[in-house]
Amino acid sequence: MQNLVKLELKRVSLKSHFISLLAANVVITLLSAFTSSLLSADGGVAVTGLPPAQLDTLTLATMLVRAMLIVWEAVLISAFIVEEYRSKTINLLFTYPVQRGKLIAVKIILICGIMLLFHGLSGIFQYACLSFISQYFPFVTTSPANLMTQAITALSAVLLGLLPLYIGMIKKSTIATIVSSFALAAIVSNSQGSSAGLMSIPIAAIVFGMIGAGFSAITVRKMVSSDLSN
Repeated sequence: MQNLVKLELKRVSLKSHFISLLAANVVITLLSAFTSSLLSADGGVAVTGLPPAQLDTLTLATMLVRAMLIVWEAVLISAFIVEEYRSKTINLLFTYPVQRGKLIAVKIILICGIMLLFHGLSGIFQYACLSFISQYFPFVTTSPANLMTQAITALSAVLLGLLPLYIGMIKKSTIATIVSSFALAAIVSNSQGSSAGLMSIPIAAIVFGMIGAGFSAITVRKMVSSDLSN
């Protein structure tokens, strides 16, 4: 298993992903702070007619990070799995003396591991940066985070992020995989159930995670039993 993980890691430049993650988090930090300044009643850039911010800046940043990483996960799924099936290069991997199910499981475990790491690093980055900025700009606000809730939400978001695999494998399309992730990101960021997005509700997050895990299990089962010549 460890050798298979190392083999998969050679196919992706994690360094470039970490640099991109840093850049994306910087943009989200600045965007969240700027949005808070617009919505705050006593912010530096007040807009007439807009109500006071309903979300603290950290919660807004967390919601944006969550949506971003759901799309990011779809990109990894496309690169690691869907594109290999589309181009049939997966055939070479299946010539290894390893069960097909195990090979696919390694890919999914690796993707989930990377995304959990990204969620953790992004959460730390946003909390540290916004806590620092809030010392100088009163419209930037943070609230104490419940680590258990954050962990459940992150894990559920990663599992839900596997749902585009099911959609992408129907037509073996990377475009369908990524487009479906944008739809998912919009759904979980919906403020009807909570101003911080549906994924901020632990029960809803667990349900979403179970849905993602269920559809990914169905997809893996089909992938294991499918005829690669089709």
